[in-house]
Amino acid sequence: SLHGALPICPTGVGDSVEITAMAPPSAIGRRLTFAVSAVDSSGQIVAAGEVDRAIVDRGRFLASVARKRRDR
Repeated sequence: SLHGALPICPTGVGDSVEITAMAPPSAIGRRLTFAVSAVDSSGQIVAAGEVDRAIVDRGRFLASVARKRRDR
């Protein structure tokens, strides 16, 4: 999920924007929250926020999907 991503200021048409995501030092449970920011070509922050990601056990997830398909 993305939250806190309201634009701080507009950028001009054709202006370049660099997006940076800072990895968290550690997970909280199965959740990782990355701090993200967007900086325009003049070095001004134009947007900032956080992105939440979940750590998922791939094998368990795929088994769950297969069960749900089978049970349709």
